[in-house]
Amino acid sequence: METHQYVKLDSVTELRLKRWMKAALAEAERGTENGEHPFGAAIYTPEGEQLSVACNTVCSTNNPAAHAEVNAIASACQAIGEPSLTNHWLVATAEPCPMCLSTAAIAGIKFIAFGASQAVVNEAGYGGLGVTGRDLARQMSANIHLRSSILANDCVSFLLRNRKRNR
Repeated sequence: METHQYVKLDSVTELRLKRWMKAALAEAERGTENGEHPFGAAIYTPEGEQLSVACNTVCSTNNPAAHAEVNAIASACQAIGEPSLTNHWLVATAEPCPMCLSTAAIAGIKFIAFGASQAVVNEAGYGGLGVTGRDLARQMSANIHLRSSILANDCVSFLLRNRKRNR
């Protein structure tokens, strides 16, 4: 049985989303200090409690699926002891890629807020698969609501300061 009441998209204020994004950005910064790609994400309950915050760990784990969003979702599911995050929020420093958006949908996440767009991710050298998170969300049967441009200037400048270097 669902224990959380349904959260309306408009019930979470811009101020709250900015506060949540600051946590994701701080984690992304920590990750870059450890040699990771500049992405961070966090999961919040319908009541606004932070369940997890994670950075990208692709480099340290040699795991191409270890994106910040996937790491945050996995950590949140572990924290609550179940694979469902229905009505929870995913906050990400950049527009989720198709893998991350799909993981969120499978976990039941209905609300996603992000900072930098896929165009900025591409400009920073991290590429994409030719499909933005917004495009994929429109094609999915899952009813996911996306809010873009949360602390966009901060997220964009952080991403562009940490462009991908050829290895």
